[in-house]
Amino acid sequence: MNIKETLTKLVNFFLILFVLFTVLPIKLNYSSITIIILSLLAIINLFFSKERKKSFKNYSLFLISIPFFIYALGVFNSSNVDYALKFLSKNLSFIAFPLIFFSFNNYIKQKKIYVAFLLGLAITNIYLIFLFFYNFNFGAKFYMIISLDIYHSTYLGMYNLVAYWVCLMLFRKEKKKLYLFFGLFFIFSAIITSARIIFILSFFSVLGTIFFLLKSNTKKILILVSAVFIGFLFIFNIPSIKQKFNQINEINKLGFDQNNYQSISSRFGKIEASLNVIKNNFWFGTGTGDMIDELVKEYKKNNFLMGYKYKYNPHNQFLDNIVRNGIIGGGICIISIYLLPLYFSIRQKNKILTAFILVISGVSLTESILDVHKGITFYVFFITLMIYSILNNKRFLI
Repeated sequence: MNIKETLTKLVNFFLILFVLFTVLPIKLNYSSITIIILSLLAIINLFFSKERKKSFKNYSLFLISIPFFIYALGVFNSSNVDYALKFLSKNLSFIAFPLIFFSFNNYIKQKKIYVAFLLGLAITNIYLIFLFFYNFNFGAKFYMIISLDIYHSTYLGMYNLVAYWVCLMLFRKEKKKLYLFFGLFFIFSAIITSARIIFILSFFSVLGTIFFLLKSNTKKILILVSAVFIGFLFIFNIPSIKQKFNQINEINKLGFDQNNYQSISSRFGKIEASLNVIKNNFWFGTGTGDMIDELVKEYKKNNFLMGYKYKYNPHNQFLDNIVRNGIIGGGICIISIYLLPLYFSIRQKNKILTAFILVISGVSLTESILDVHKGITFYVFFITLMIYSILNNKRFLI
């Protein structure tokens, strides 16, 4: 076995390991270790590779890295350089995964990676379902139980929605009902994470599926009515979900209420603070390292106690980018993270990439997903995998 074959087997092994470490309820950050190993393997492979001259389309994979360079420029606009560098280090995945896929080009076994993702997530979901039934009557506490025993419920829900669409694409391609069964399993798992945005995105995913798979108008109407009926049953009968939607009735105004620290009211507080910071730093933002410091000042002005005590980020990735890097840098990030891949997916008629971007965009409305490891690595890995597949005409998932 030559060095090329050895490196190829190693990189596929560690890519699968990375996916498993990402979706399994493992507390320690083992996935970071695999990214470092994979990056080193990619550099070694480039050094020994005889295929050093890559086509232009392979270099275009590095368009994914644009946000990292915007964040790097934002370091020079930061007073809190230590935090800026820490944030930049968390986003090294924007460089690492394009490098890995660029280096190993046609040698990555994408089907094995997707299967590992589905199986690993299924194991986590079995634990989730156990927790759900065991703690069913705890209502609102279930949301926190997931975060403590697994990881943040919104991210788990996001993983499940992506898995749902992967299963649908596999079912459409291979016509195996097993994938349809797994798809239903993942959408159910997404719903019971009890994250409000995931519940809404799950409904729209089912709605999209109806028009995507079914040709009969009668079947479309019947399944749509059934989906709406089941959705309302979940909202009114599952304590943890019911509590989340009850918060809508608990707010007295469309804005932050100092006397109401429920989720929706506090989100208005984060939005109001973010918009005020944007007004004061419109063109170039606060700098990569100063966003939280500036938000805390606004939280104090608004008497948002929990905001400045826990140093909340905007909980909205679109606002997060604009607050951090201004309308110029933040706008470029938003285009490269969401709009460019979405345009690419529509132009290439790649449905799995389209579904992925829409799910990520939906979750980004209520979470700063690129501020935390679970969000950064998941997004960058799968966006790189999907665009790599298109660039190399690998039509495993369409």
